[in-house]
Amino acid sequence: MKALTRDTEDLFSTWQVNPSLPIAPQAYEFLRQCIVDNTLPPGAPISEGIFAAQLKISRTPLRTAMQQLAGEGLIVTRPQVGSVVAMLDTERLEEAVFMRSVLEEAVVRRLAERGLDRQVLAKSFAVQKLAADADDYATFFQEDEQFHAKLAVLAGVPNTWRLVHSVKGHVDRQRFRMMSGIPYRSMRAYRDHLKIVRRIAAGDGDGAALEMRKHVHSVLELVPDNGTLLQLQAQLPADDG
Repeated sequence: MKALTRDTEDLFSTWQVNPSLPIAPQAYEFLRQCIVDNTLPPGAPISEGIFAAQLKISRTPLRTAMQQLAGEGLIVTRPQVGSVVAMLDTERLEEAVFMRSVLEEAVVRRLAERGLDRQVLAKSFAVQKLAADADDYATFFQEDEQFHAKLAVLAGVPNTWRLVHSVKGHVDRQRFRMMSGIPYRSMRAYRDHLKIVRRIAAGDGDGAALEMRKHVHSVLELVPDNGTLLQLQAQLPADDG
């Protein structure tokens, strides 16, 4: 297996472990984010021994984290090479988009039936807008995750988001690539969120589900093509207030 690059070694400097919590889930989330944001790019070697030493944790929780990532298709094992970060898998991407759309459409329908006070999301929207205005895609990405998780909590089905999270690794890789590669892509996502919540607050479950479907499926507007990305065809939608 080839040695880790200096850039790969540097990623461990951002690792912070909470000793009062289980280590394996923390290692999983850390490595997953490194794969999603391309800190660990496709083909990067994943050495259990080196990673455990650099993260200053035992191999057992790291192995558990790696097995979970492998189960999600984010790590693959190659003969005579070992474990590496997987290439973006279009089939997994499309399947994950389908599953995410079905689940999140159900969430917003349920929330429209239960009722929603838009003020509970005011802080989230304020942070989203600041990040979108600044084209700060890294901050927006994290706030985007929290927004969708919050919708599931408000709908009374928080485990739905946990299920979505477990299947959307390739979706997140594509989302992050789009946000980082297309100016003001975050602003489009922010405006999508506004439309979804307006429909929910109006009690329009069908309309909210439609807006959510368009939002989730927008990640498919760019598809991998021999290591490059096609140009985004859809234009940035107008802000309808």
